[in-house]
Amino acid sequence: MAEKTADPVAGSSTLDPKLASFINTELKVNEVKAPNDYEVLTKVALEALKFFPPFYFKSIFGSVKSWLPPHRDLSEYTVLSPWRPARALNYLVDTTVPAFSHAPGPWASTLLPPFVRDLFWRPSNYFQQADPFDCVTTYSDEHWFFLNGIATNQAVAEMNSSLISEMFLRPVTVIHNETDSTVLDLIQCAIGKSFKTDPSLNDAQSMTEPAVKATVAILEALKDPARNRVVLLCHSQGTIIAANVLRALQRCFENIRRLAKEPDAKPKLTLDLLDELALGILYTDQLKSCDCPAVDRNLLEMLCKLEVYTFANCADKMNYITSVKDASGKAIGLPYIENFANEFDLVARLGVLSPLKGQENYVEIDGPVYEKKGLTAWGHLLNQHYLFGVDNYLEGKARNPYVLSDNSSQAISELPRLYEYASGKRPSAYY
Repeated sequence: MAEKTADPVAGSSTLDPKLASFINTELKVNEVKAPNDYEVLTKVALEALKFFPPFYFKSIFGSVKSWLPPHRDLSEYTVLSPWRPARALNYLVDTTVPAFSHAPGPWASTLLPPFVRDLFWRPSNYFQQADPFDCVTTYSDEHWFFLNGIATNQAVAEMNSSLISEMFLRPVTVIHNETDSTVLDLIQCAIGKSFKTDPSLNDAQSMTEPAVKATVAILEALKDPARNRVVLLCHSQGTIIAANVLRALQRCFENIRRLAKEPDAKPKLTLDLLDELALGILYTDQLKSCDCPAVDRNLLEMLCKLEVYTFANCADKMNYITSVKDASGKAIGLPYIENFANEFDLVARLGVLSPLKGQENYVEIDGPVYEKKGLTAWGHLLNQHYLFGVDNYLEGKARNPYVLSDNSSQAISELPRLYEYASGKRPSAYY
């Protein structure tokens, strides 16, 4: 596939000539489909359970043999190590005691002791994972993010981000979707998966709190002219959040394009709180002074920065925002999306491996799928069941565990693009 000689940078004055004709046309965006209902969610879940042998517990936690020590460093199993009782107890409390997913109010903050506030209020947060050399400024023209899944407290999120950082030699910004207990996390998944498809904070079908924080962080990175790549890795519930972020980004682009055509149209727009927030971030004075083709170019260049890599993608809808054509006329979806899945991971079977994938109003996920199959394709934990296998392959210790799915038609390579970032390497621009 033809590529640009340099990465696209928002705000630049030039763009690949192959895309020049696209700039002067409408930025065609996918329409947000109507939210799914309870019947659809139930059908997707029941179809996911139809695999043999029906070892559902094994599909999440892997084989019993893998539970036994010794465990590799950064394995999620080590969070319950008896040699670190405080950490183990803290994890058990975090995943069993229900909590609010937002910060306590002013009265609770004033009257309650800190340990009570930390127990019953667990808002999402950000933290920075340095690269293995304790540097947070490596690859300053890139910004890497990680969005975690359910039942992930600070200790497990640090394990995940540490391994990502070690594998790719990059600092990682963790958008920590703090666990509110496993039960409430599952409820949030159901809400975010099928019912909160309209990114509105004022509407009953609104975005969850972690999705709001993720949207803000990613929009800020896309806007930054010093960043020419924004890489998002997400796992499990994090893929649902990422799908909602892409829908919010789509709405923001639609509003900006309308304002470019009609500068006085803002009072006519139906804007919720997130729309206002997103416009405040992306609709800069520079864009306000641009004509429509220049606005399209800037928005397109922002999308060219973004790459999304999912593990056990369980979203119902994760779609490209738009597409362009290369020199041969082949459509290229933006932003870049790549999916990894284990054949017997029950969570992945709710989304990217769903038997209902591709059927209208059920599961629609864009991007190539790289799948692990066979007797070792059990388990859902990010490090233990996904990244360890990839890391072993990249270090030459094992065969490649993830091969292009038979029904995946959106790939440009037999090997995942993510592999090309290993050990500090950097693939050429995708577009």
